[in-house]
Amino acid sequence: MITGWITIESPETFHDGTRRQMIHAGGKLFGASAIEKMMKIIEGLRELEQHWAVMKTSKGFPPGSATINPAVIEGGRHAAFVADKCSLWITVHYYPEEHYVEVIREIEEHIHHVAMADPWLRKYPPKFKWGGTSMIEDRGEIFPAFSYDEHSLGVKTLQKAHKLAFNEEAKLTMSPTVTDGGWLSEAGIPVVLYGPGTLEDAHSVNEKLSIPQLKTFTKSLIAFLFDWYQKKR
Repeated sequence: MITGWITIESPETFHDGTRRQMIHAGGKLFGASAIEKMMKIIEGLRELEQHWAVMKTSKGFPPGSATINPAVIEGGRHAAFVADKCSLWITVHYYPEEHYVEVIREIEEHIHHVAMADPWLRKYPPKFKWGGTSMIEDRGEIFPAFSYDEHSLGVKTLQKAHKLAFNEEAKLTMSPTVTDGGWLSEAGIPVVLYGPGTLEDAHSVNEKLSIPQLKTFTKSLIAFLFDWYQKKR
């Protein structure tokens, strides 16, 4: 997952009384509302997202899992002015076969073409800022995607422990969520995502977890660790 900011900014600030000159014939004022121009960028992102849904697939993911979410928008300074700045915070989910650098390039290239089709955006193109150190502190972060080897010793051992504790087979799938596991994978460390709870209850306003499920999960983890450290490697 990648987060990034797309910003449109006018070098001039216009009073809202000049809007007529910007949008009607004969006005001869080359200006624009940054908020209205951002609407074109959002539509461009939606078209790219739809193209990804048609063309991109990955084992374990339902179709259309590569998404571009326009999560937060900020713009304008006061109702008495034409908006001279607008910023859009987007969240991008991509597949493990891809690298975030390439995904960023693809988005920027597409938005560049969108901007080139507009006279004002062609002169004042959008600017991009990707990632950061914290989603909270500087509102930006990157989490690399990762996959797992279902035939690996670790996965097989975890499946055995899960069945022992839950009395059912573990379901192997890919998660659309964000975790630090991507950075472990980026460093060449094999990783799997395993834990209690449901996706519907995770990362929600009322995040919650079943206590009985947590207890059973703990048994599963203990069984895995005991078995894992008995193995010779």
